[in-house]
Amino acid sequence: MARHAVGGPFLCLEIAKSCARWQATKTMTKLPRTLFQPVRGRVAGYSLAVALVALATVIRSFADHLLPPGFPFLTFFPAVILTAFLAGRGPGWLCAVLSFLASWYFFIPPLHSFGVSAPVATALAFFTGVVVVDILLIDGLQQRQQRLVESQQQLAAMAEQQSLLFQELQHRVANNLASVSSMLRIQRRQIERAPELAIKVMESADQRIELMGRVHRQLYHPAARETPLPEQIRSVVAQAQEVAGASHVTVSVDAIDAPLAVDRMLTLMLLITEVVNNSIKHAFAEGTPGEVRLTLDRIGDKQLRLVISDNGRGLVTQPDASQRHRGLGTAITKGFATQLGGTIEVDGSNGVTTVVVFPQG
Repeated sequence: MARHAVGGPFLCLEIAKSCARWQATKTMTKLPRTLFQPVRGRVAGYSLAVALVALATVIRSFADHLLPPGFPFLTFFPAVILTAFLAGRGPGWLCAVLSFLASWYFFIPPLHSFGVSAPVATALAFFTGVVVVDILLIDGLQQRQQRLVESQQQLAAMAEQQSLLFQELQHRVANNLASVSSMLRIQRRQIERAPELAIKVMESADQRIELMGRVHRQLYHPAARETPLPEQIRSVVAQAQEVAGASHVTVSVDAIDAPLAVDRMLTLMLLITEVVNNSIKHAFAEGTPGEVRLTLDRIGDKQLRLVISDNGRGLVTQPDASQRHRGLGTAITKGFATQLGGTIEVDGSNGVTTVVVFPQG
């Protein structure tokens, strides 16, 4: 049992450290990351491109007498860069094309024409190369920034989920430890009444704790949320058979798939393992083949009914020692049924049939 006792605290400690790291990441995601491309919308972006080209043309015209010959593109480079930063790649290309035409027509001799010579072609090629590199670099930076924002949003969502899972885990571990404590107190009283049963009682307690640990690990596995309820039940039943070493007992499962919260599903699985374990241990003579049937169906819109029956010897013919063990199992199953907000009925006249009716929500 020591193996199960030390696993929980260390698991909680590791998850606490993980949550702290996720919380730090989540805090980082609150930093402003929308420095690029604040202008949204096609109309606004392309209008900005046209406006900046017009502004660059006006400024270049007024500054013409202040500049030496040979600077036709001086005010158009900033226009292209600003447009690409503020509105994105498409408006940036439009601004580059309009700037190319405006600088060629208004500021490269012969003025007010699209005359071409070797020096003009060289200057235009230089302008084209520079603005293409600028736009591609800015677009690359914006795409990387967008991927960074998306990654940070994913990390924030994961951090929130991790925090919720940790809180849920703390709650369930506390409840499970309380259940173990209650079970051990009941079994201690059994030992006080019948000291000769001490070994059997402790073996029974060890099996229950091991099953509880297995069920807990199964339900809190990341893939468990995508696993249908019938498959979850079959897996839990198989683990109960494995722990009890009951290959001679056949357990059939016929269950509907009903959505349940993780904490309610955990309680249901613990109840199922307790009832099935009781049937495996007490319904049949050692090594005698037997059958346990489990059904889960819906009653009305919001009620579920769990029926577990065996074809064993029932309750009436049980020896006193087995009756005491079944009494403990019945007390535990009643506790689980109460946690589910349901009712439990046990009929031991023809085998043992346990019926639990509980709300789905």
